[in-house]
Amino acid sequence: MNNKERAVILAVDDAPEILDIIKATLADDYDIKLATRGEVALKIAEKQQPDLILLDVMMPGLDGYETCRELKKNPKTAHIPVIMVSAGSQMNDELLGLEAGAIDYITKPISTAILEARVRNQVALIFTRRELEKAHNKISEERDGLEQIVYKMRSNSEFDNRQVRYSSKSAEINSGDLVLSAFTPKGEHYVVVADFTGHGLPAAIGSPLVTYIFYARCKENTPLAEIITEINSVLKGLLPTHIFMGLIGVSLCSDRTQAQLWNYGMEDILIHNPDNTWSELPSKNLALGILPEIEGATHYEISFQDNQIIYLLTDGITEAFDVDNSADMFGVERLKAALIENKATGKSLDDLINNITLFAKSPDDFDDMTLLELS
Repeated sequence: MNNKERAVILAVDDAPEILDIIKATLADDYDIKLATRGEVALKIAEKQQPDLILLDVMMPGLDGYETCRELKKNPKTAHIPVIMVSAGSQMNDELLGLEAGAIDYITKPISTAILEARVRNQVALIFTRRELEKAHNKISEERDGLEQIVYKMRSNSEFDNRQVRYSSKSAEINSGDLVLSAFTPKGEHYVVVADFTGHGLPAAIGSPLVTYIFYARCKENTPLAEIITEINSVLKGLLPTHIFMGLIGVSLCSDRTQAQLWNYGMEDILIHNPDNTWSELPSKNLALGILPEIEGATHYEISFQDNQIIYLLTDGITEAFDVDNSADMFGVERLKAALIENKATGKSLDDLINNITLFAKSPDDFDDMTLLELS
């Protein structure tokens, strides 16, 4: 133990000669505090927070077992490791100490060599644990800072919400889902809903890059198909092989009468028609970031009519399942009915997403969910 970081040990025993032995054995390497009663030890432990407690079993008033139990009940002292010291050598005596919360057991008469070894081992564990906690806290702080940076980078003020309603929900600050909307100088409307593999920071790390490419190319009147091709090339070149991105892209002409739609590994595009029927456009392409080239990928072309609505979504919605019945997913049919009701009642899409988490009975544990309505 170096002099800059000496462990503090509280020795508790009603026999002064035992305390003298402990102090003489350990004082060169540790700071020793002494107590002769359990009641006093409880007060010292709470106030001075020793690193380790050596606790005699047989004492007047509170015995060692009860003192140990009280230490473990108190949130301020529960973390302090306790080594029981007893004249009893029966297995039952040791078991009682361990059940009370002790981590080790030393028998009397005390062997100074054993005392030194047991204390040295426990102190080493204590300081190792603290170093691990410091490292963990540093990593957590750095991760939190990185998450804030990514969150700010992906929160783009260029999003154009004309003719668009959407809702996204994630259990973490950063989602693997991404929603983009912009009008080109020619008046074409481009909309993208994307979903990176996983969720949280690893899933969100590519979002700022995709966001930048999308809005920069929209300003240049670049066709959406070419934007998607560029995004795929960048993702394939920069991201690890286990991270890829599903994407739905919609390009509407300036008078909103014609639409081109691309689906790369995402949930079916849902279209609610004026006659109250539904059309579904499934994916026919792999997610982006897998293949080096995607030119000529299959897409859909439709006439976009008045009162027709296009819905884009990520799989966190349809695959939300009842925790009491994992086979019962929310599914597409429930979603269609919920969308019709949502539109009829004039409620927000946030309300619908919240209802899905209630269905799953898991308000704090769910996959990223995004739902976009395009009219």
